[in-house]
Amino acid sequence: MNVKTYNLPPDFARNVLEDIEHYGVVTVDVENRVSLLDDMLKSDDEKLRYARDKVNGGNVDKAVLVIRDGMGTLVINVENVVEVRVELREYEKLLREAGVVE
Repeated sequence: MNVKTYNLPPDFARNVLEDIEHYGVVTVDVENRVSLLDDMLKSDDEKLRYARDKVNGGNVDKAVLVIRDGMGTLVINVENVVEVRVELREYEKLLREAGVVE
């Protein structure tokens, strides 16, 4: 199993989350260590709305794209409290737009 990790600029990650559907979203998961609300979200749409709210309302500490088994997972950490994970089919497009690969 070959795993690659690419660091992304926090501002890029914040902006790309607004239009993440363009990259073939497979699943969305959000974990907020200080709230139970994230556990009550059922659909990917609800989770994505919640994630956008948290990312836009806080500081992005870290953003990475992890590639494994032909799938890309965007991981965004907000203020060491919220972790957003979005699994993407078209992660190559995201890497090109971030300027990480050509």
